[in-house]
Amino acid sequence: MTQSEYPSVLLIYTGGTIGMIENPETGALEAFNFDQLQDNVPELKRFNYRISSYQFNPPIDSSDMEPALWAKLVKIIKYNYDNFDGFVILHGTPLQRSASCWKT
Repeated sequence: MTQSEYPSVLLIYTGGTIGMIENPETGALEAFNFDQLQDNVPELKRFNYRISSYQFNPPIDSSDMEPALWAKLVKIIKYNYDNFDGFVILHGTPLQRSASCWKT
């Protein structure tokens, strides 16, 4: 199976600590560069998926999530819908309730 035949996933990072790493010099949390995901998490290569990413820059604080940003998520998925087999949206914990309603 060639790389282009693998199932494909677009990972969309909006914000939240799930996408943060600790700066070894300062100890502060900083946004992770998802373009380097498979280099930093090589176990993902075992799944034989093509994983691409889109990340909000800067990451959105959950308390700042508003309808315009939800609309942006819809546009990202709509634009990429025919290019991927699935989508994963990573967001902060406070958005779990509203996101679960939106995703149904």
